[in-house]
Amino acid sequence: MIALSDPAVQRTARLAELIADSFYGDGLDMSARGEATAGTWFEMPEVGAVRRLRDLQASNREVRLFLTLVSAVDRMRDASRLWRAAAALFQSRPDLFEPTEVARVPVSTLREVLSSAEVSRFHTADSKAWKRISVSLVEEEGPVRRVIEEGKGDARELRADLRSTKAGKACFPLLRGPKIAPMWVRIMAAPGGAVISNMETVPVAVDVHVRRVTENLGVTDTRGLPLGRDVKCRIRSAWQEAVSAADFGGSLQIAGTCAALDPALWLFGARGCSVCEKQHQQIPISEACDSCQLFDVPQATGSGSR
Repeated sequence: MIALSDPAVQRTARLAELIADSFYGDGLDMSARGEATAGTWFEMPEVGAVRRLRDLQASNREVRLFLTLVSAVDRMRDASRLWRAAAALFQSRPDLFEPTEVARVPVSTLREVLSSAEVSRFHTADSKAWKRISVSLVEEEGPVRRVIEEGKGDARELRADLRSTKAGKACFPLLRGPKIAPMWVRIMAAPGGAVISNMETVPVAVDVHVRRVTENLGVTDTRGLPLGRDVKCRIRSAWQEAVSAADFGGSLQIAGTCAALDPALWLFGARGCSVCEKQHQQIPISEACDSCQLFDVPQATGSGSR
C-alpha cells in the first residue's frame, strides 16, 4: 500500500479536495465558457428527480424504491433524460414502482409502459430486470430490502446481497456490477437518505467520465488501455488512496468518502473534460484544471453517460 505521505497521493488528494469542494459548494467556474457557475450536487439527475418526488409527497421508502429501479436501467444513455422521464412516470403510474404491484404485471405490459415513457432503452432486458428486482424485494429478506424499507444498512453487506442468486438467477440484475453496485449504495445514502455504515469501503464507480477526468489530471497513466478490470482497479485505487489523505465534505450521509467524490468526478468529467475534448482546447473550470494533461499526450476516444 502506498504511504499517505507519497507525493503522488498528496497531489491526487488535493485534486479530490478541489473537485469535491466546488461540487458541494459554489460549483464549477464556467466563466471561461461564457456560462453561469454550474456543476453542483443539486444538478445531479437523481437528486433533481428526488426533489420532484418529494414535491409529490413521496415517502422515504418510495424514494428508495424509485432510485433502485431507475438505477438498474441507467446505463449507456443520457442520465438527465432518464431521470426526468422516470419522475414523470412515477407521477402518473406510482404503482409501477411498488414491488407487490409490479410482481403481478406481465413483462410484456411492463415493457410497453417503460418504453413508451422513455424510461427503458433496452426494452426487454430492462423490463425483465425491473420485474425481477421487484419480485426479489417481495420474496427475499435481506440487506437490500432492509435498506429500502427501513433506511439502514451496511455497505459491505449491501454489495454482497446485490450479487445474490436464487435458482441460478440473479436476484438484482443490472444492479450487481462493479460500476452500478457502488453507485447504488451511494444513491441509497444520498439522495436516498439511508444511514449506511462502512461507506468508506465504497469505491468510485468508474465509467468513461470518471476515467477521462482521472487520466486528464494525470492521476493514472492508463490512457489508451481498454477500460477493463485492471484499468478500473487502478483508477479506483488511486482515488481511494487519495481520499484517505484528503479533507472534504459532501452530502451528510457520505461526506469525506469516495462515495461523495464519485458524483463530483462524474460531473467534472461530463461537464468539464468532455467539453474541452470536443472543443480541442483547454477551457478551465476549476483550479484542478491547472493539472490537466489532456493535450500533452495523444487523446483516447470513447464516450458514454452515467
